[in-house]
Amino acid sequence: MSFTYVPNNKQPQQMIVLSDSVYHSYKGKYFLGQTDMIRYGGDYKAFGGLINPPDSNVNMFLNAYTVSNFSNQPITAQGWLSSKFSGHTQTSIHVAAGNQSITPPMKPKVMIQSASFVSSTPVGGTYTFVRRVEPNITLTKHDFQGMYIIPPGSSFVLFFLPPGKTLIHVRLAFGWWEEEL
Repeated sequence: MSFTYVPNNKQPQQMIVLSDSVYHSYKGKYFLGQTDMIRYGGDYKAFGGLINPPDSNVNMFLNAYTVSNFSNQPITAQGWLSSKFSGHTQTSIHVAAGNQSITPPMKPKVMIQSASFVSSTPVGGTYTFVRRVEPNITLTKHDFQGMYIIPPGSSFVLFFLPPGKTLIHVRLAFGWWEEEL
């Protein structure tokens, strides 16, 4: 909270400054959630991410993601935008609105999906970055403040490269808000 002086008024006026994520949480439009445990190893890959369905009628604004590596080996994750993935995909039920004071809580239109033991690679879209995640740590990337804007029919996905013989266990978490088109 900050105060500002207005010359035509002898009293300072109160002005409230909120971050984008807090503002959207207040409106019931900020969501957070995580994947189930993702597993892969050998020549197999895996992925997990935020999928904005074609009929969602919302833009998704990414605020944060985490990668928890529960393995004794470093892993490599690639960031992909608007790609298509194949494999047995699971939709996470571990999703909630940030503002739990709204009854009933708002439900997101964007889904968290993941797949373990995938043999194919991403199709189309844009490969945007790579992250190396050390053993037994959680990598946190936050405060994107909506820099990634994902429209209906698009996605933000982390794709995990084959690690060799080791069996890898990883979990992803995300924070995002949605705005109607």
